[in-house]
Order: sequence, then structure tokens, then C-alpha cells
Amino acid sequence: MAKIEKVTQGALAKNKKLNEIIERLNPLLNIEVNEVEEDAPLEIEYSDNNVVLRVPANGGGVPEGFEEETLDVVNSDNTAGQRVFLTKAV
Repeated sequence: MAKIEKVTQGALAKNKKLNEIIERLNPLLNIEVNEVEEDAPLEIEYSDNNVVLRVPANGGGVPEGFEEETLDVVNSDNTAGQRVFLTKAV
């Protein structure tokens, strides 16, 4: 997926938070999921360019320090839906 470009012109360019959000979203556009050995731990690696999930062949469960949360969303066809996210308190 194409990288989201930072806003550099117009009224939105004055909003520093907008560009911070863009910086945080871009790695998620290039997420990779790799299957590793069954006894390996689930790992999540973050970088400025992408996010890599290393998932054990047996599924591995929820990584340490994270929890699953179900969020209500609006689907692209304007219907209600739900998504399960892994979240971590900061």
C-alpha cells in the first residue's frame, strides 16, 4: 500500500498531531506476518518502515503485555462491524 505523505501546505500543515499520526500509521501499511517454529514466542517488531509479526505455527496466543479488545467500527459499505485489536498500555 502507498505511504501516506505528511501534510506540508495549507491549514492542516499547522497541525503537528496530524503528521505524528501519519508517522505512526505508515508502518502499519506494510505489516508482515511470518510463521516461525512452533515453540518460538510470538514477537512483534516495530520500525519506521513496517511492523513484523512472528507467529508460532501453533498460534502462540496473545503476546505478553498485550490484550485483545473488540472495537465497533463502520465498514466501508456503511454497515456496523467489529474488529479485534491487540492493544498495549503505554
